[in-house]
Amino acid sequence: MKEIFSSGGGTQSTYIAVLILQGRLPRPDVSVIIDTERERSAVWEYFERWTKPAFEKAGMEFHRVKKSQFTDIDLWSGKDGNTLEIPAFTNQTGEIGKLPNFCSHEWKTRVMNRFVRSLGIPTKLQKRWIGFSTNEKRRVNRILLGEEFKKGRIRLPLVHDIPTTREEAIQGVLDFGWPMPPRSACWMCANQQDEEWIDLKDNWPADFEEACKLDESMRERDPFAFLHSSCVPLREVKFETRPDDERQCGSGGCFV
Repeated sequence: MKEIFSSGGGTQSTYIAVLILQGRLPRPDVSVIIDTERERSAVWEYFERWTKPAFEKAGMEFHRVKKSQFTDIDLWSGKDGNTLEIPAFTNQTGEIGKLPNFCSHEWKTRVMNRFVRSLGIPTKLQKRWIGFSTNEKRRVNRILLGEEFKKGRIRLPLVHDIPTTREEAIQGVLDFGWPMPPRSACWMCANQQDEEWIDLKDNWPADFEEACKLDESMRERDPFAFLHSSCVPLREVKFETRPDDERQCGSGGCFV
């Protein structure tokens, strides 16, 4: 099996990178981060400033792969081209609901597999690292019960190799001398909590403007689709601060 470090660009993935650089985890055969082409600017600023140069200095290549190189599926798919790939909110029935989450699988997992296959490594020989930490029990259990793990194609470095909580991962990065890593997310992700929308609006206004434009463009095709859970146009939302609850993403893979 070939060891594939599949980075999400967030807190836990950054700590895995630190553990590799410290020699506490083995060097993977391939290190890759998928560029959904809508990732928050904070993720790329951090990756290009800290993670990628450190790997290059240590003699390791860190591949940044654009999704458009390996898939033509973007926001809309389906036979009629009217199926949204992102888990937007909808009020079509008069009650607020949520669309299925296809984007993580289509934009990240499948793109990563296709890229690694392009290097001559078939899927059955890929052992993909996922950065879930020990405090994410629901997500970890879902992985442990899955066929990919049972076939030996999944590795959980922060669960089995070096058991680590998310808070310990943050501290480990800070102790290494790097700044606090960002949360990994697309700027238009409907799974963001209000605190993240506030951060995007206040500190990354260009990203927030792109999210507003996308939110508006969605309703040109689907008048009931919204990026915010209130089903109010994003520009008009009055964001509120709430507890830092676990995210609603179906896979969790975007946020590690």
